[in-house]
Amino acid sequence: MTSKKVWYISKYALNSNQGGPSRQYLFSKYFSKKGFETCLISSNSNGFNYLKFNGDYKLFETLNFKHFILKGSQINLGFNFKRIWSWFLFEYRMLKFLKKKDISKNDIVIVSSLSILTFLSGIYLKRKYKMRLLVEVRDIWPLTLVEFKNLSKYNPIVIFLSIIEKLAYKYADVIVGTMGNLGEHLKSVYPGSENKFHYIPMGLDHSIFENYEFNTIEEKNNDFIVGYAGTIGLVNKVDLILEAAELLKDNKIIKFVILGNGVLKDFYVNKFSHLSNVEFLPKVNKNKVGQFLDKCDILLHPVEDKKIYQFGVSPNKWIDYMFSAKPVIVSYNGFKNIINEANCGEFIDTDNPKLLVDTIVKYSYKSKDELRQIGQNGKKYLEENLTYDILSDKYIRLFNNV
Repeated sequence: MTSKKVWYISKYALNSNQGGPSRQYLFSKYFSKKGFETCLISSNSNGFNYLKFNGDYKLFETLNFKHFILKGSQINLGFNFKRIWSWFLFEYRMLKFLKKKDISKNDIVIVSSLSILTFLSGIYLKRKYKMRLLVEVRDIWPLTLVEFKNLSKYNPIVIFLSIIEKLAYKYADVIVGTMGNLGEHLKSVYPGSENKFHYIPMGLDHSIFENYEFNTIEEKNNDFIVGYAGTIGLVNKVDLILEAAELLKDNKIIKFVILGNGVLKDFYVNKFSHLSNVEFLPKVNKNKVGQFLDKCDILLHPVEDKKIYQFGVSPNKWIDYMFSAKPVIVSYNGFKNIINEANCGEFIDTDNPKLLVDTIVKYSYKSKDELRQIGQNGKKYLEENLTYDILSDKYIRLFNNV
């Protein structure tokens, strides 16, 4: 019989006090609602809103579950040695913390990247307590370092993380991935582990979209607003949007609005300051993003052309975009799903500003009713397939299979 106790461990899980709630927090909420005694364990050392408190940990206890946040050092966003050290510190404090807890045979432990060191802790807990182990892959490490940081596969850090990754896939009872084609990667790392793979993408929780407050876009009757909301950094190819805006600078109707912050924002603001058809807006709290999206006619997500995307993506951005019921255009050369399945927009080749311009112009010629129908397709698909209520049922069925 399946245990009714779930330990969900992820260094970077967030609650609403830290800028969340994150995927792990939302799943914990629904596991608990459905009869599982759930404990989420994370760190305040996460690179987002640093939560200060006395003692070794802080407990956030809702009506449904317990969220233990362990103390760690404050770190900055980005990959650096202080971040790696915070991974080791979290594992040490987490295992020390769990020694004082009542862990029973056949309890379920979910270990979720990032940090990948948590995969090792999951293997230890499985072997020591006879727990059943679910490994959740949200970022493919160390391949992400190789692709985005240009590290050699012979780099000692990459080799070390590769060993952990292989061990995780070997000892996991179930592997959950947010990327639809992750099985192909598993096969290449540890053949046979692809048979353990189950696809559970990012999802929707309606509480995140309550109390919209944001409303600052200056609208004109004939403007066709092309929007982007998210990080302005290396992964999201925002420069593609700006290159398209450059090509459309003489168009009197189409306007581009970019919401968010990031390491490249100041550079782009200065480089494209001559464009009157582009507006940059600052990052806002999650519950305010919806009002911004509601003012747009179509929404863009440009993605770097990287081999790692052959295994798929499942960004929160798509959930936000689809919930806003607006057409979604994704410049992306990887494994394609969700957007095409929902018929709520389209994928186009990346690194092609002219193609992006042609696609934007094509949508600008569509009637309001046509745009509304395409957007509603996405919201309907979201409500019928990707709520955390629905996805948690899929997860719980895996508890019975391990």
